[in-house]
Amino acid sequence: MKNKLILYIAMSLDGYIAEKDGNIGFLDETPSPSPDLGYEAFYRSLQAIILGGKTYRQIKNELSPDKWPYEGMPCYVCTRQPFQYDLNVRFISLPPGRQVLDFISKEHSGNIWLMGGGEIIRCFMRENLIDKYYIYVMPTVLGNGIPLFPPEFPKTNLRLESCKNIGEIVELVYQKDTSRG
Repeated sequence: MKNKLILYIAMSLDGYIAEKDGNIGFLDETPSPSPDLGYEAFYRSLQAIILGGKTYRQIKNELSPDKWPYEGMPCYVCTRQPFQYDLNVRFISLPPGRQVLDFISKEHSGNIWLMGGGEIIRCFMRENLIDKYYIYVMPTVLGNGIPLFPPEFPKTNLRLESCKNIGEIVELVYQKDTSRG
């Protein structure tokens, strides 16, 4: 089975994944939709997770300091900084992109969640490696913050697979479009 790299992420209506200080509390301000966003089914389809160092630190230090939320799931942190050993993740110093996917493919085949943040997403987009994009648009305008697509993102052609509202949230699903250059 060929690895599929999947971006699954939420953002504000104006395109931010967090406030300037990294706070993502706005994600909890919208009532949980019914049915849910399909997260459980998505998570069960995964073989591994890739995340950047900033996202790892935020999860470890702020969002879930007492228990790693992805226990038992192979997690790979792309970072240039040294970290103390963590049983829950594997640190990779390779540049984010094809080398990281090749490294992970030696151990896992199937769906890989590209968790974020924006800098690591940009690295994988530069090489056109993201196969599918699940973007959840929250009904909040932040005005500023950390953008999903920071400056200098490469032009990327996508094909819309679906668009639907789930409660007050809009789910956009795109696939990599290989028919356009």
